[in-house]
Amino acid sequence: MNESDMDALRLRILAALDKVLDPEIGESIVALGLLESLTLSPGLAELLLIPTSATCPMADQLMDEAGCAIEAECSPDWRIEVDMDWGLIWSPERMTPALRQRLGWPEPQA
Repeated sequence: MNESDMDALRLRILAALDKVLDPEIGESIVALGLLESLTLSPGLAELLLIPTSATCPMADQLMDEAGCAIEAECSPDWRIEVDMDWGLIWSPERMTPALRQRLGWPEPQA
């Protein structure tokens, strides 16, 4: 798989992840800013998520659904790894501007 193919795969994965909804909030995990990193290397897709709270009860479900979304875009022989970084703190500044506005959060201070 060349670099162009990897870029195209990354875009397909991000589009698939955009359809994964946080079960408590009902919003896209991408728009909420829950994706910390997505790393692709030949045969391996690694996704690191962050929870919206330190006790997120839906973390396992989020990781499962995100993994399924990635798996649907990759070849069957690819390994998919999804993890949650409990050390990172989510804040509303991680949301897309459109979602912040729709949910009534103020714009972050510069």
